[in-house]
Amino acid sequence: MKKLICMLLALSLLLCGCGASGASGAATTAATEAPTETTEATTEAPTTEEPTTEPAPVYTNPLNGKTLDAPFTGRVYAVSISNIKGALPHYGTMNADILMEMWVNGSIIRDLALFTDPSQSEAIGSVRSVRLMFNEIVKHYDAVLFDAGGSEQVLNNARKSGIDRFNIDSQGDSGYSFRNTDRAYTFPNEKGWEHCLFARGDQLEALAQEKGFRTTQPEDKDYNLRFREDGPPKNGDPAENITVTFTYRNNRKDTSMIYDPELGKYVYNQYDKAMVLGDTEDPETFNNVIVMLADITTDGIYYTADFVKGGQGYYACGGKIIPITWGADDESSPFWFRTLDGEPLELGVGNTYMAIAPLDSPVSYQ
Repeated sequence: MKKLICMLLALSLLLCGCGASGASGAATTAATEAPTETTEATTEAPTTEEPTTEPAPVYTNPLNGKTLDAPFTGRVYAVSISNIKGALPHYGTMNADILMEMWVNGSIIRDLALFTDPSQSEAIGSVRSVRLMFNEIVKHYDAVLFDAGGSEQVLNNARKSGIDRFNIDSQGDSGYSFRNTDRAYTFPNEKGWEHCLFARGDQLEALAQEKGFRTTQPEDKDYNLRFREDGPPKNGDPAENITVTFTYRNNRKDTSMIYDPELGKYVYNQYDKAMVLGDTEDPETFNNVIVMLADITTDGIYYTADFVKGGQGYYACGGKIIPITWGADDESSPFWFRTLDGEPLELGVGNTYMAIAPLDSPVSYQ
């Protein structure tokens, strides 16, 4: 009996120990539980976006690639320039963006000067009569043409073509033109009077307005010329002396472009000497030289060229030359120029001399 009582007491003590141990474990578990974290609300400062600055637009002259302060929206002005030996020197042509040389009729060879800003030249000339070739070219460039009149055949052609042209010789000694009478009688074996008419460059736009001609163009008009600062053609052949022999039937005339490395330009040479401008006494120079070998025909008097058909040619800048192709999309589109791989030709920034020579005209360079 005593033994039974002792066993019951031991069992009772054992049960009490287990209960205490469970309570203690529960308390310990509660005490070790991680306290609940409280997150304080934070208010982020509003971000201020930096204003974006649009790059300033870059405007360039469409005929020479030079930077302009505003887009070019004017028209091109063309002047018929005498280029026979007795009519030299030229005046004002250094400010032309493009100077084109070509046969116009018989043994007569003339220049056509294209200006985006003729006001830079006080005098331009000497001015001579219009020819069929000039009518065609100004239509391609939608230019206003100034000349010294022309034959009835050529004037009728101009009217039918719808070009804007004006005979500045009809104004006499006006604010738009003048005759240098001292110059008129200094040419032996020449009729000096016809070589002394000059246009006043700073008055040509005003004259165009007075005659009711349009004097603006859309800002985005494309003249098909591309420019880059580094103008010399890559992989070009050396060409420090380029000679174009204008030949047509029995007519022949040489023009040479001789590169001056100090100027970085070609000097216009003809009649066995370098051309010096009459108004500045500076050499007549060009950044770019383009030779256009053209399909030229005649009606028996005047020459015309198939500018839409175009053809082969050459481009030179910085003493280097490459072969090119050229043409026009239609009779009212400016000429385009391409490399032989079909890419648009990139000219050097500056003025350009263009020789429009018959297909069989020899072109040499060295």
